[in-house]
Amino acid sequence: MRRRTIELLLLLSLASCAPLWDVPKTTTTAGPKATVPVDPFLDPNLAFLSRQTAGNDILLLLPLSGGNAALGKGILRACILTCRTDDHRNVDFHVVDTADPALEKAKLHDKFKDKNLKAIIGPVFFQEAKQYGALFPEVPILTFSNNLSVNSDHIVACGISPQEEVKTLFAFAISRGIDGFLVMLPEGEAGDQVLSCVKNEAQRHDLEDDLTVVRYVGISSKDATKCARSSGKKAIFLMEPVVNTQKLEDMDVFTLSSSALSGGARAWNDAIFAFAGGPNQAEFSEKYRRIFGKNPTILDIIGHDLMEAVGQSVTNRHSVFEGKYSGCLGNFLIRKRVGLKRRLGVFRFENHEMIKLR
Repeated sequence: MRRRTIELLLLLSLASCAPLWDVPKTTTTAGPKATVPVDPFLDPNLAFLSRQTAGNDILLLLPLSGGNAALGKGILRACILTCRTDDHRNVDFHVVDTADPALEKAKLHDKFKDKNLKAIIGPVFFQEAKQYGALFPEVPILTFSNNLSVNSDHIVACGISPQEEVKTLFAFAISRGIDGFLVMLPEGEAGDQVLSCVKNEAQRHDLEDDLTVVRYVGISSKDATKCARSSGKKAIFLMEPVVNTQKLEDMDVFTLSSSALSGGARAWNDAIFAFAGGPNQAEFSEKYRRIFGKNPTILDIIGHDLMEAVGQSVTNRHSVFEGKYSGCLGNFLIRKRVGLKRRLGVFRFENHEMIKLR
């Protein structure tokens, strides 16, 4: 029977000099018989052991089955790559499949109560973060959610939030002399949330009366472009690539990084968005692509950075809330109630290339 709670030890001390893809074959220690899952995205890159001995424990809460399995496995791949550094030699990793229907969340605390849990990386979703936060009230929980309302004394939203992006984009737009926006968003909860961020930022800059808001349920590129051109505004904020940017030469087009990066340069040519970038992001992405045959997602990259942070905090013997960290998404801090703070840059897709503007 497949063992649902997987306890990982990445062979950091046994094979620290070997490249990741040369790690010896899967092994288990003596003790209760454990079934090692055979999965091509893991095997033969690491070994599963039924017992760890480092004494510093990190719990990874990821969906490794069900509808979000690809998402969770992508993050775990990033964690595997990150764990090859010296900062992780003295860390034991325990991976729990949060999508496992047989998982009894209430018993997780008892299972790990005797462990020296330094941090929890995950879960992915906002509601899960609150549930696991109640189970582990004393452990730092670094969730992939970008919902800032989850931030507390021990839970941190680590995704790039719309609030952060909109704040950065407004500051950039104002520096360019832009004093009004056409905001064109789809009807629905996601559009409501983004609109709330835009209105709050407009209020901060006393630009409430300079917003023109258009909501839609399905709209043609022709109609959206015509609406934009007749608005009289210098800038348009979008979530979906519904306009023809080539016909909006006199308007700056702003969007969220999640939209721009998922749609790509072809769909969002000339669009401006806020994003975080560090000097080693390209190197990590290339390594990920070379080994796993696909590009890392933004959540994968965030997973890398969180693994770096908890590894450094263990090495330096301080709480994850006390350090200053550098990752693929640049320099960042993790602070109680404040959350994860990173500086965003401003980028534009030009001729199918991502160009940094600020």
